[in-house]
Amino acid sequence: MILFIACLLLAALPAVVPAQSDPVVESRRHFRAAVEAYEAGNRAAYLQHAREAQALRPEHGGVTWALASALALTGDTAGSFRTLRHFAALGYFGDLAADSDFAALRRSQAYAELTRRLEENRVPLVVSRVAFELPEADLLTEGIAYDSAKGTFFVGSVHKGKILRVTGDGRTSSVFAAVEGGQWAPLGLRVDDRRGTLWVAAAALPQVAAYQAADSNRSAVLRYDLRSGRLVRRYEPRDGEAHVIGDLIVTRAGDVFATDSRSPLVYRIPAGSDTLERFIESPLLLSAQGLALTPDERTLFVADYARGILRVDLARRSVTLMQTADSVLALGIDGLYYQGGQLIGIQNGVEPHRVVRLTLSPAEDRIVEARVLERAHPRYQEPTLGVLVNGELFYIANSQWERFGEGGGIPDSTALVRPVVLRLPL
Repeated sequence: MILFIACLLLAALPAVVPAQSDPVVESRRHFRAAVEAYEAGNRAAYLQHAREAQALRPEHGGVTWALASALALTGDTAGSFRTLRHFAALGYFGDLAADSDFAALRRSQAYAELTRRLEENRVPLVVSRVAFELPEADLLTEGIAYDSAKGTFFVGSVHKGKILRVTGDGRTSSVFAAVEGGQWAPLGLRVDDRRGTLWVAAAALPQVAAYQAADSNRSAVLRYDLRSGRLVRRYEPRDGEAHVIGDLIVTRAGDVFATDSRSPLVYRIPAGSDTLERFIESPLLLSAQGLALTPDERTLFVADYARGILRVDLARRSVTLMQTADSVLALGIDGLYYQGGQLIGIQNGVEPHRVVRLTLSPAEDRIVEARVLERAHPRYQEPTLGVLVNGELFYIANSQWERFGEGGGIPDSTALVRPVVLRLPL
């Protein structure tokens, strides 16, 4: 039990620690207490803390599995089945047969049906086809953008600190730019066609081959001229805090918004400005990832790995956590995109990895339904970010983050495969 739920818990650790009244922080506190009670053999305390943890985060797979385990061990098989059905309805997979905590459930007729349902959640659902592959296996690809004027893609290589220009048929025509001398990782990318600009979220990360430890915790937004490939301007927080600016988005007017996964911030660069503004600072921002704008550009949606989807009213500069239906899992989303009253999310923070469509309420203030569009694709090795092009999502299927060591090395280069970009009709 513990290995499974600990992995799920660690996948969404926050970059910052908000006040103790925060439900995510409180849930984690109870979860740690539950693990301690489990290891001590105190089943009553295990159940108490697991129940508290799951009540605070009912959509989290790790704490939900823990509660089901605690219920089974304390003799409440009906409650354990009920909790596991909720776990399955969210789309998670768990191996009941491999976990002795659930031995008492195996005598029930409902066990076989539940096992079947959980197994269904990890069956590959393949809809997309390969758009193109990149020739270098050791790129560690993260971000992708599209230049509609030229019909070309840009793909960022974290490991090599560069950005590739890729033609529509998948040929890599040139290295567009070395990011900060090749020592920083390009993360989120966005093309501003109207102004001939490529915007890049960049950070100094140990997975970059040329990483310099002196740059640790530094991050910036970079503006490149599309025609020349020249760096026009850089925007870097200079507050001495840890930052990873990981994704960004550009409005029609040319304003840029960016998220920071290590600080509770959304930045703005007003069109034509030389300033990186701390546009919003909120304790709700635990690990902010992808962004999506509504067509009227009044609302910005932000995917937070640990919380779900946040709704930002740009005029009021207010942030709220969007409520979800009981069957909706909105945690662990990296790339986020808006399409016709729905959000498309690349969900690599849960197992199995998947692409989901989140249907919004008419007021677009609540998520009412989730539908899996693609799941457990055979080419997946941690899908990351994508770009919408003519009704299709082009997204990186196999970033291969887990294949790269923290020191920038590659423990087993023979395990690397060529990066793949998939195209998924929406």
